[in-house]
Amino acid sequence: MLSSLAAMLVMLAMPPDPTERPSYLFQIQAGPDQKIHLNGERYVAQPGDLVLFDDHNTLTAKAYRWSGTGSPLHAAIVFRKQDGTPAILEAGTNAVMKVFIFDLDPRLHGFDGTILVRRVRKPLEPEQSLQLRDFAVAQEGKPYAVGRVILHASPLRPRNAFFSQYFGRTVLDRDRWICSELAVAAATAAGVLDATTYPANMMLPRDLCYDERYDLSPYYFTPALWYAREQLEHVGAGVRVGGAQER
Repeated sequence: MLSSLAAMLVMLAMPPDPTERPSYLFQIQAGPDQKIHLNGERYVAQPGDLVLFDDHNTLTAKAYRWSGTGSPLHAAIVFRKQDGTPAILEAGTNAVMKVFIFDLDPRLHGFDGTILVRRVRKPLEPEQSLQLRDFAVAQEGKPYAVGRVILHASPLRPRNAFFSQYFGRTVLDRDRWICSELAVAAATAAGVLDATTYPANMMLPRDLCYDERYDLSPYYFTPALWYAREQLEHVGAGVRVGGAQER
């Protein structure tokens, strides 16, 4: 917990970077040799993009398993500030129980873990982008919905088939937020997602990443691995992620 608070203080104290550092998205593709290939391209963030974080915390992962889901462990959404700076809206960052807005570039480059991005298929119209920004600014500072997280992990979890058909909904003016619920509500406020098809209070981060429970593919591309460098650094059969890739 102390390390999480320290990371939060660093992010809040970090001055805005006048120039965005390059970053890349690597898409998993099957090649003609029947092997999996990761093909990279420069990432240009767009309002409405979904960002999924996973710091591989064992306790958090266990809590999600109790909720009937899995990784990634945190969700957020991209928007643009009034001055045009790409920013990110999220709730519960580094176990600090409130809603935050961060500049996107230092947030991505400073995260120690795996980042996946689902790019919005259709760029937002100016009016949609404005609606998304207004929604984001209005949520900043609101507390995290700890009680609803506990409910998700209980036998009375609202995501089961019986409860979801009666209680699934998207509310745009909540006093408290779960990270994934906030991201879905923001996309709904911007007109990207439909409130009845995608009930924000039933969706956890994995639901925003993979189309196992809710199919976001009409509106979002498949998740791609975010990376700070143009070339992946391989470690054995895997890829090095997190702060080490910046060195």
